[in-house]
Amino acid sequence: MRRDLNLYVFAAIGALTYWILDAFSNVVLYGSALGDELLLRSGHSVAWIKIAIFALIFSAILFSGRLKFLAREEKRVEPLDETEQLQYLSDVLLSSLSTKLNTIKALDILEKNLSLEATILFLYDKESMTLYNENSFIKAHFRSKEIHPLHTNPYQSEIEKIAIQIYTKRSAFSKEHVTIDKRPLTLFTFEIKEERHEKILGSLMLASFTPEIVEANLSLIRRFLQMLSFALSLSAKKELLQSMNTSYAGETTQYDKTLDIFTYLKLQDEVQQEFKRHKRYHTNLTLVLIEINAFKNISNIFPAAVITGFKREFIQLVKKNTRDIDVFAKWTDDRFALLLPEVDFRAGLGVAKKFQALLAQTKFSHIGTVSCSFGITSLAPKDTLSTFKTRAESALSVAATREASGAIEIKLFAS
Repeated sequence: MRRDLNLYVFAAIGALTYWILDAFSNVVLYGSALGDELLLRSGHSVAWIKIAIFALIFSAILFSGRLKFLAREEKRVEPLDETEQLQYLSDVLLSSLSTKLNTIKALDILEKNLSLEATILFLYDKESMTLYNENSFIKAHFRSKEIHPLHTNPYQSEIEKIAIQIYTKRSAFSKEHVTIDKRPLTLFTFEIKEERHEKILGSLMLASFTPEIVEANLSLIRRFLQMLSFALSLSAKKELLQSMNTSYAGETTQYDKTLDIFTYLKLQDEVQQEFKRHKRYHTNLTLVLIEINAFKNISNIFPAAVITGFKREFIQLVKKNTRDIDVFAKWTDDRFALLLPEVDFRAGLGVAKKFQALLAQTKFSHIGTVSCSFGITSLAPKDTLSTFKTRAESALSVAATREASGAIEIKLFAS
């Protein structure tokens, strides 16, 4: 009702504007009184013609306004049945098949049901982003499945530039517009975050020529992202565990003579012994995991002999600055573990800050200065060996994804 009244008022204003302007033009031309011209008493205007024009203008404005309203009504989209859609998507996403197959199939379903041009899933690393799925749209607009945002590339497409900008700014939500084949395409990008640890896993970009459908189903999309985050996080933890098992499955000794350091096997023995001692005497135990930042890039640049020499220098630096009772050992290829008996997480924090300062002042042969990320936890009464080690891994993963080099993250058992 109010809409109709506003439309009538707007049409009346438009028609009256014509009436007044026409009267004023006659005043200028003939020098007559404005009141006479407005009331059609001067004889300079044909009354029925002026009234007819007034009526036509009024009707035209009224008609065009109603057409615009009807067009908007036609564009209004009813959201999908959220419960039904989420049930279907969760059945697919969490089925017994591999996570990648499940994820790609779920994205295809989302793409079809929301009439999307494409879904594009990015997984984030500290210095790169990787395309998880593949479709014709991705092949047309991305040159490689692995994107390095810090590298300049004059051949980047508009879509790729937007994806890099979102990665760099770590935007929680973005809505961008581009033109594809002379048609306006809207890109909705949603951050995928592991809610429990606030770790950003990646982002999901939805490319749509009908953005009103996406906007009508934002609640559905955000709830789907929660399920996707859970699936990707679980998969990443499984891969990490498999990687650790594979890395040290062939180790039969407790000491690596090449690097002059304890192996993962020795570390596990030490952790078990300290765990038993803690259970009996309630002693403190802290685990500090250390990751060499950008180690993958360093390994790609320098030959194996240089990398081995660098590792030996790094290991000696750590060993010289730890206590005799501390246990320093390999965790994975680019991660090390420092087991600190008889102290809590505060001592672990002090050790991490000490190494931050040392690394900032140390130049390694051929490589120069490096930085590390640190994940710290302390053993708690309710801990198991598994929760103790997993929590340290989680702390390191959070630290490694921060923008600041040499980040430190402490995670303690939630009572």
